[in-house]
Amino acid sequence: MKRYLKWVFTEYYFKNWVNTLNLVGTIFGLFLACYVPGPVIEEYMYYDAALPAVIGIFIATYGFLAGMLWYPTQWYPRKKK
Repeated sequence: MKRYLKWVFTEYYFKNWVNTLNLVGTIFGLFLACYVPGPVIEEYMYYDAALPAVIGIFIATYGFLAGMLWYPTQWYPRKKK
């Protein structure tokens, strides 16, 4: 895990501008994951938001974050022992 984190922050994210945008997207996903639940639950509890829409928002938000975090693992060079 330590080697992976070193690789992802030294070689992957800053190798070219596309990967740097991946880092920006990951930070944006973390922001959304922290910000979105409050307003969405408030809208559901006190106004007339539909439950399927609320569930869809949570799936989209956390699915986006999971995808952004999972993507670099596909490019991690596998070292044979």
